Amino acid sequence: MTTKFSTRTPKSFNIWRKIFQYIACNIVIINIIKSKYNLLKTEGLENIDKTKKYVVASNHITGFDPFSVAACLNLTIAYMAKVQLFETFWSMLLMDWCGAFAVDRDKVDVSTIKTALSIKKTDWHLGLFPQGTRCNNGKLENITKGFASIAKKMDADILPVGIIVKDNPNSKKKDLQLKVGNAISCKNSVDEIVHNWAKEVSKLAELEYIPSTN
Repeated sequence: MTTKFSTRTPKSFNIWRKIFQYIACNIVIINIIKSKYNLLKTEGLENIDKTKKYVVASNHITGFDPFSVAACLNLTIAYMAKVQLFETFWSMLLMDWCGAFAVDRDKVDVSTIKTALSIKKTDWHLGLFPQGTRCNNGKLENITKGFASIAKKMDADILPVGIIVKDNPNSKKKDLQLKVGNAISCKNSVDEIVHNWAKEVSKLAELEYIPSTN
C-alpha cells in the first residue's frame, strides 16, 4: 500500500523534523521510558563512526524501541513504520514529524527504496526492525531479508543494535538496555549480511538465533 507517507524526498528530512525528533525522543519519550523501565547505560557507542551513514537495525521488543534507539545512540533516524501507524491522527502526527515513513510489511515497494535513497542524501540514518514485528520470546527469528537489500542499494553499512529487557529482582520495573555492535559491511551478499546481523544481534541481545528455513 502506497500512501503520501510512503515516499519522502531529501527535503522532507529537514531541520524542523530533526528538532522535533530530538525533543520527542531525547526529552519527552525518554522520560516516559524511564518511568516504566530502569534504563541502563548503553554499551558499544564507540562502535559508531559519526562520519558514516548507517542502516540502524535492531531486534524489536517494545513500542518504545524506535525512540529509545534514537535517543540512546544520539542519532537522527528515519524509521520504516508499518502503515497502520499512519491511520490515526496522533500516531500519524508523531510518526510524520519524527521523519518515519509508511511501509507495507507484505511488500517492499518502489516508494520504500526511493525514500531510503533519499535518506542517503541527508544527514539522517535509516532505521528498521528486520523481524518486522515485536518479539519478546527470547528468540531472534522470522528475519526478513529486505533490510540487507536496502542497505546494499543505499551503499550503507548496517549498525546492529541489541535491545534487552530483563526482570530486576530488586525493582518493580524491568531493566532496559541497548548494546551496539560492530558495523556489518554492505559489500557482503544479502544472505551474508542477514546471517552476520542475526549472529551479532543474538549475541548483543542475549537471544537464541533461529535461522529461517526458507
